[in-house]
Amino acid sequence: MNAVTKNELRGFATGILLTCAVFAFFYYLVFNQGEQKPAKNVVKQTPLTEATVTQYLAGHHRKAIDLDAYNQWQNDTKKATEQAGKEKTTTDNDSKKKEKTPEKSTKKTTYKLHIKSGMTPGDISSELVSAKILKSSQKHSFDSYLQKNKLEKYVQLGTFSVSSDMSIPKLAQVITKNHSN
Repeated sequence: MNAVTKNELRGFATGILLTCAVFAFFYYLVFNQGEQKPAKNVVKQTPLTEATVTQYLAGHHRKAIDLDAYNQWQNDTKKATEQAGKEKTTTDNDSKKKEKTPEKSTKKTTYKLHIKSGMTPGDISSELVSAKILKSSQKHSFDSYLQKNKLEKYVQLGTFSVSSDMSIPKLAQVITKNHSN
């Protein structure tokens, strides 16, 4: 009788392992074709209803508008931008006077501004425009004021009471907790 050497036995075992690996590969990836899907942790998602959307928007201080209203807003913004470009030809003194004296409106608007972690000055000014505290033509002026006076890093998290009769410097002072530049 022939005795099987140690190396022959190792070679035979390696061959069997390799053959099993090849069979497993073809069985699971080629012949099975995904019929048996692996069990995953399924996260049950609540159905999307008008009530859940409304609740989400209210919780994040957002408002939904239809496509016609959005297009009208885009046109109004474009016109305001063009008008602001035309007004830019006035002297700097005139524009400073306009910033310091708020335009008289028929109704004073007050708003509770919620500043959360991660909000940029642009996000804050957009929210102020949405709340009708700033006019869309003042958004850039507000952002520029914060940048020019290096106040961006002093903006505080929290809730602030602001109104439409506040000047840009006063709004900046409120959200920076009265930080003087």
